[in-house]
Amino acid sequence: MRILIIGGAGFIGSHLVRRCLIDEHEVHVLLRPSTDTSRLDGTLAPAVVHRLSLVDADAVRACLRTVEPSHIFYLAGNTDRRHDDGLARACSSLDEPMGLLTLVEAAAAAEVPPRCLVRTGSIAEYGTAAIPFRETQRERPTNVYAAAIAAGTHYAQAIASRLPFPLITARLGLVYGSGQAADFLVPSLISACVEGRAITLRRPRDRRDLVHVSDVVEALCRLAVSDVGSDIINIGSGEAISVAELAVMVATLAKADPALVHAEPHDHAVTLQLCVERAIALIGWKPRVGLGDGIAALITGHRRQRMGVAA
Repeated sequence: MRILIIGGAGFIGSHLVRRCLIDEHEVHVLLRPSTDTSRLDGTLAPAVVHRLSLVDADAVRACLRTVEPSHIFYLAGNTDRRHDDGLARACSSLDEPMGLLTLVEAAAAAEVPPRCLVRTGSIAEYGTAAIPFRETQRERPTNVYAAAIAAGTHYAQAIASRLPFPLITARLGLVYGSGQAADFLVPSLISACVEGRAITLRRPRDRRDLVHVSDVVEALCRLAVSDVGSDIINIGSGEAISVAELAVMVATLAKADPALVHAEPHDHAVTLQLCVERAIALIGWKPRVGLGDGIAALITGHRRQRMGVAA
């Protein structure tokens, strides 16, 4: 396949780039002009990089004419906004649906349209909806980050019937794995426990649906060649572990002093948990990497990285 990956230098995107290259596809990566490609060090050589802004419609159309992708993955998104509860970035968050619409419009008008476009959504879109979250539920996002992604999902649903290709939204649980930014929950717990630093859990009673990045990449690849049509498909573990339980697991596997982890009391615990029955039924997918195995591998990797840096 000739694959175009938007957001290929991000955490999930970089894993998808590697998987597609391993599968011997022709890979093109669309990146913003200022994007850092450090996650792709040693990987990009066989891929073709296109640097442009997604809001530049002419540049997007020219890129699609050049590449003529058979499949497109849209993983663009700014996770820096995930904890932003204010209004300061509300307007700039519209870049998410605008970038998607610019791409979809160009792909639909292409002389050779793609066979499929898969975009990633987020469990955050569901917000305060009843758990476990099902694809048919009304989303109740609680911050600008989630609202922008949900807007993209609604636009995708609204225009899907007029597109010459299926537009699939893979709504992801909380993804973890190698290469994730250090301020996310799992890597922050691992680095603290391995390095012997104290860490404070602000919301220990919250529960999270965690899914390994390799399982997510497998799901995205399956969706791209499926016949599910334009749809929303949840991709997660289908389970929810509390932040406190996760911290105990990490400390135990890292053989760290459990006293390093401090939990602050808080009210109104929030549970984010996906129902993944549709993914199992429609594409035969279910997660293969158990949480304990995934965490143990990351701890080993973190220790090796520290040794390499020290050397």
